[in-house]
Amino acid sequence: MPFDEMLRNPMLKRALEASEERMGRFVGKLLASERVTTGLQTLFSSAVQAKETFDKGVRQALHAANLPSKDEVASLKQKLSELESMIDGLAAKVDRGGDDDGRE
Repeated sequence: MPFDEMLRNPMLKRALEASEERMGRFVGKLLASERVTTGLQTLFSSAVQAKETFDKGVRQALHAANLPSKDEVASLKQKLSELESMIDGLAAKVDRGGDDDGRE
């Protein structure tokens, strides 16, 4: 029996709806608990602190190895893109044979 066919079965549909309703009530009660919300806040706070500590360690390791950071690489990419645009503009002027002000 294919899965789609199973889901069309009215008894199975009612059972799924009932279990979804029960699960919703359970999650609602769980999230209403101050202990659970405090625990989740502590967990998220710890995760943020761990990420900050990790990022700081990576920055220090990159600095010690004399390697650029992600932000430094992004900045260099932006500057390189700007330089390429300027060079393309100068090359276009040279191809036209001079300045845009009519002098040759």
